[in-house]
Amino acid sequence: MDYILGLFRRYDIVILCERAHPEVTQYEMMYELASDPRFQEQVGHIFTELGTATLQPFMESFLTDAQLTKEQVDERLRYIARNFCGYPVWDRSNFFDFLRRLYHLNRSLPRDRQVHVYPTDIDFRWDGATKKSFAEYNRRLGQRDKIEAEHVVSIFNVICESATRNKALVIMNYRHAFPHLKKSRFERDETTAGFLMDAYPGRVANVMINAAVPLPGSTGARAIITAVQQGKWDAAFALVGNPDVGFDFRGSPLGQDRFDYYPFIRTRLRYENVFTGYVFFKPLMAHRLSFGLPGLIDESFTDEVLRRYLLAGEHRTRDEVVREVALLQTARISTYEDDTNVISRSDCAVKIRQWLKGRP
Repeated sequence: MDYILGLFRRYDIVILCERAHPEVTQYEMMYELASDPRFQEQVGHIFTELGTATLQPFMESFLTDAQLTKEQVDERLRYIARNFCGYPVWDRSNFFDFLRRLYHLNRSLPRDRQVHVYPTDIDFRWDGATKKSFAEYNRRLGQRDKIEAEHVVSIFNVICESATRNKALVIMNYRHAFPHLKKSRFERDETTAGFLMDAYPGRVANVMINAAVPLPGSTGARAIITAVQQGKWDAAFALVGNPDVGFDFRGSPLGQDRFDYYPFIRTRLRYENVFTGYVFFKPLMAHRLSFGLPGLIDESFTDEVLRRYLLAGEHRTRDEVVREVALLQTARISTYEDDTNVISRSDCAVKIRQWLKGRP
């Protein structure tokens, strides 16, 4: 945590590059950060890629209401989970667990030290949604990174007017946390982080959290993954006991390695050209992927899920949705090495072991 908190002495915005959305331990790190009195005193604001910006007033009311009963907390989280984004159902449980923990943390803090969360995704409401409004939402997906950045900027400019706590942590997944990258001579991949760096020159840092690399052929439903730098980095950390640590890429041997975290474009960039810094938190074999929303999704949501699929133009029979809702009520935890419906193939362990032959 010291490294990330130290970045706030040099930068006004620190972007964390989220691992795969369902990975759990990264949110343990983020909660540890939010729990640090230094974060509460100096920062206190967290922007997230996850969650439609439409939810922000509701989320703010939830996180700052110290009078809620356990049943009311569950009710508020249930509403957030059921209206989270433009997906018919978002089944990654870690973010909702994070919000629950933040709620209880805020109850222990004075109001001027509470932690605020601002979801930045495209404005959308399932309540009253039609095929036309969903089509408009889909049309805006092409500008998603720009829209998310605009949401951050509009709120952060107000935050900057405060005499204290005028810093922000921004959590963006994978490529959204990269600067703008050239895809070809004539095209670049424009990202949320890139737009923020344009808006606040010299005031934005971005930090990679140690993660697995998705390979070409991966889809949203099934991923093919490998280790960064053919396992060399992870093996090096294993040899020194996998400490939780962070550092700038510039001036580090890792910073000079070729950027291979995004193998979907050809580039000669080095890691120090893409990220300000690097945080190692838990080795790959300790990462956990979590799905399922027990207590937040139940049978009463079946008809609504079916309606959403119809609005989205995705055919589902009622029996299929009944089975899906039943699955959503079950917590499922897996690792990168499990043969799950998310990871179709991983050679991370093999890649790391090849560097450790003959080592204790």
